[in-house]
Amino acid sequence: MGSLGIVPDMSERRFRICPICEAACNLEVKLEGEHIIATTGDAADTFSRGHVCPKGLALPELHDDPARIRAPLVKRGGAHVAVSWDEAYAAIAAGLGGVRERHGNAALAVYMGNPTVHNFGLTLGFSEVVKALSPGQFYSAGSIDQLPKNLASMLMFGNGNAVPVPDIERTDCLVVIGANPIVSNGSLWVVPGFRRKLAALKARGGQMVVVDPRRSETAGVADLHLAVRPGTDAWLLAGLCARLIERGRRPELPARGIELLTDALATVRSAETRCGLSAGTIDALADRLMAARRPAVYGRVGTTLTRFGTLTSFLIECVNVLTGSLDRAGGALFPEQAYVAPPRRRVAQMFGRFTSRVRGYPEVMGELPVAGLAEEIETEGTGQIRGLVTIAGNPAVSTPDSDGMARALGQLEFMVSADIYLNETTRHADVILPGTSPFNDSHYDQFLGSMGYRNNARYSPPVLPLRDRPDEWRMMLGMAVAIREGRPGAPEELDAFEDEVVVAAIARHVGGDGVLRGRDPHEIFQAIGPARGMERLLDLGVRAGPWGDGFGSREGITLEDMATSPHGIDQGPLRPRLAEVVFNEDGEINLGPDAIIQDIERLRQEGTSDGLLLIGRRNIQTNNSWLHNLPALGAGPRRAILEMHVAAANARGIADGEEVCVASGAAEVRATVRLHAEGDPDTVVLPHGFSELSDASQPEQRRGPNSNRLAPADHIDGLSGTAALNAIPVEVTRLG
Repeated sequence: MGSLGIVPDMSERRFRICPICEAACNLEVKLEGEHIIATTGDAADTFSRGHVCPKGLALPELHDDPARIRAPLVKRGGAHVAVSWDEAYAAIAAGLGGVRERHGNAALAVYMGNPTVHNFGLTLGFSEVVKALSPGQFYSAGSIDQLPKNLASMLMFGNGNAVPVPDIERTDCLVVIGANPIVSNGSLWVVPGFRRKLAALKARGGQMVVVDPRRSETAGVADLHLAVRPGTDAWLLAGLCARLIERGRRPELPARGIELLTDALATVRSAETRCGLSAGTIDALADRLMAARRPAVYGRVGTTLTRFGTLTSFLIECVNVLTGSLDRAGGALFPEQAYVAPPRRRVAQMFGRFTSRVRGYPEVMGELPVAGLAEEIETEGTGQIRGLVTIAGNPAVSTPDSDGMARALGQLEFMVSADIYLNETTRHADVILPGTSPFNDSHYDQFLGSMGYRNNARYSPPVLPLRDRPDEWRMMLGMAVAIREGRPGAPEELDAFEDEVVVAAIARHVGGDGVLRGRDPHEIFQAIGPARGMERLLDLGVRAGPWGDGFGSREGITLEDMATSPHGIDQGPLRPRLAEVVFNEDGEINLGPDAIIQDIERLRQEGTSDGLLLIGRRNIQTNNSWLHNLPALGAGPRRAILEMHVAAANARGIADGEEVCVASGAAEVRATVRLHAEGDPDTVVLPHGFSELSDASQPEQRRGPNSNRLAPADHIDGLSGTAALNAIPVEVTRLG
């Protein structure tokens, strides 16, 4: 059955939002019966407008990949064997229950990987698994990706989910720092077809400035490329903010703390000597922003994955505030989405409420930094992690000091993974639950839905029916019941559990301040669209959302409307709505929080690193640590190549194409060098997500040096604890 109780029509043409990356392109899927023939971009889609990348085109290969796990696996005698779902749930109940019985709840932890946020069923079901394990520890890929962005928003707006994005359809000066949207098509900014939108920006007389140590694909088409030294964006932005203040710029929005910020920035002088740009260049950038009518500044992993990731993210929004760009058309705005989660009590500062056991790393939005996970597993004492659940994640490759992480995973008493592949992480698992094919599940972007370049309501029902197994929402409920009850749950128990979750969500909506306030919960329960499945929660959230029908109380949309609109329902351009997203009690933006003022002092005292610094890079054919199995994405030249400036190579006697050793304080890897003559000469570049493990089922392009082996586990952002996977000091030497 389809998501809304409708059997998929099996016509030759269907539509499905791609779940692989943040671009969220809509795909036209060509079928012969239940066989996927090909995918192409949906030219009629109101949001992605026909854009598609190689990853979306390769989805049929993912669907048919013989290496994809299709049945639950349990480790017996050192090997994984296929079992029934009840056998798998029984093993989970016994294994995790045994850890809890011997060591208590604090010995259990969960790690959530990046694909989870692209899957509504996993996202909702995963939260039920976390509740069942409570008070176990929670980790996610967010602390090797974007948590500094969330923490900066929390400190400024009191709301960690209030992430502004450039209004690219109306801006006339876009400044991109540490991001490569030509390749990514947005990150924490959903902007499929960025190249076309950039062309439109330039056609109306606009300009783009890129700040990046590397001459990236985006920097190559910029009007101006500023090659800063890796990890020094905070210095550049501090100097830029100081210049804007000196030129008389003050917040036009309700804000406090500008005096504290001004005084702190006054102590941070000579930014140009730290970031590698001249004082005149920084002055010119400030002048360019002040001259623009609608400027917008945007930063991503090049800014978040550094030792000052939170400070850098905060200062980016300070620039937007000082230029008058924040919450203004053409500047940086807060997008909306169709779905609204059941309301909870607003907590303005979900930061540092507790700390990790070994290093004392702070909590951010309920999670601890994954940089400390390996130590939490290996260090004895009360609260030592003995049992772990990983959901769609590969921390043995993607975390800092990944060698140490792989070693730690092997020391666990019991481990459960939900994944589509047997990989570097799941090979350690005692039980593996298989994920589904993207064509067998529905899709709604809950996490990324509020980061679009334009407001839009989009949902994809399953393209193909799912047979002989639960969907991922039901799979997570089954795991939660097994953990909670100590045994597999019967189908009627899972139905009752799902009803409990739906009833609880309705109660929170009815008790909140939204459109459903004071309504009859039973009436709403009966009116929700599908009979079963996570779509009941989605329909509830859509109808209670900004464009929903309020269950008949006003004109608006329902999930059924979205399901029957395969090209999306356009909701117009972004609009100013700062008052809706600021959770600070006084309703004002805070430009001088204590944590930021203290971090500016830490920046002032920070020394400079001489020598080579390693950063990462994106490639349009890869997606973190997976999809390397697919032939369409593995074709062409090898991508796990070390980029090195010719000046740095000549000084070390290294020639183009040579094999070299790249060494850091954590590890060393071998790589092939590709020389260039652009960007910062002391920057070397290596992509992440590759593995040196040999597996006959995977192509040669899958294997390569894993840059995360080179990142020391204690090389972190001082505020959020996020791994600083950029600006890693390294030595590069010839082999032999």
